[in-house]
Amino acid sequence: MKGLNGQRADFERRADELRDRLLHTIEAIDLRRQALVDVRSRVRESGAGVAAVGLLLALAGGAAVIALVKEARARDQRPRSERVRALVRYWKHPEWVAPRGKPSMPREIGRRILVGMATFVAMRLIRSGIRLTLAPPGRDAWERRGPLELGDAGLVRGTGPSGQGPV
Repeated sequence: MKGLNGQRADFERRADELRDRLLHTIEAIDLRRQALVDVRSRVRESGAGVAAVGLLLALAGGAAVIALVKEARARDQRPRSERVRALVRYWKHPEWVAPRGKPSMPREIGRRILVGMATFVAMRLIRSGIRLTLAPPGRDAWERRGPLELGDAGLVRGTGPSGQGPV
């Protein structure tokens, strides 16, 4: 019996040591948390940076307000001067004022074909970008050409609910 009491005392002493270490660790973590949450000490530590950022924000805001005020003042004077310039242009070159006429049919068809091709290429690039973004890790995104798979329902692209073949 005496051997068990010695082991028990050893276990209790070891448990007390571990509890003390755990309490010290918790106290250290609590002190770090308080230091991180304390806004006053953070501002004191980086006061110059906070002041610089505040000054930059104030300067940017002031510049934006000044630009808006100048734009509003210029907007009143601009239409008058542009009308005068337009009249002078019309007086000197009246043929430049009106459009020359409708564009030719082949030119219009070519323009529409180019716009359609550009739209198609843009949509393909966007689609492939989305496919690469949504690809699950470890699977090649270029293999998947259909909608996303529904793994829980047993539906895979190109197969029916039974998984036997096309729907």
